[in-house]
Amino acid sequence: MGGTWNTPETIAHLLSFYRSESAHDRAEVRRFYTFGSGLNAHPDLLHGGVIACVLDSTMGNVVGLTFQEMRVRGGASMFTAQLNTKYEKPVPTPGTVMARAWVKKVEDGGRKVWVEGVVESGTSGEICNARAEGLWIRANPKKEKL
Repeated sequence: MGGTWNTPETIAHLLSFYRSESAHDRAEVRRFYTFGSGLNAHPDLLHGGVIACVLDSTMGNVVGLTFQEMRVRGGASMFTAQLNTKYEKPVPTPGTVMARAWVKKVEDGGRKVWVEGVVESGTSGEICNARAEGLWIRANPKKEKL
């Protein structure tokens, strides 16, 4: 998918940041996507499926980075088990959005991870375009056959 979407007409630029958890702030991934008009559903509006994919990818990224930082081992991959997306405002294209994601809860020794995320636009991220919550599950390494 990355090869297909990495064009001037689709995702022209992607910049990603990770902030570790501190005493005052939760760990968070922030990604800035610059979209052309090649992924539109309607003229000048990004397709909702692309928005869900951006949320899924950003939320999965914070899971991976958080677990790497926590030094959680297990050897098995994490997969999206559930992703609930609420669309609040359309995303205009061409343009840039910020996707943010953070881990809300970890259970079962790190096997289940609940995550939240948002897609925001505007000059200072004042418009919430979509929000999501999801569940990531660590595969059973004995059953994983990828």
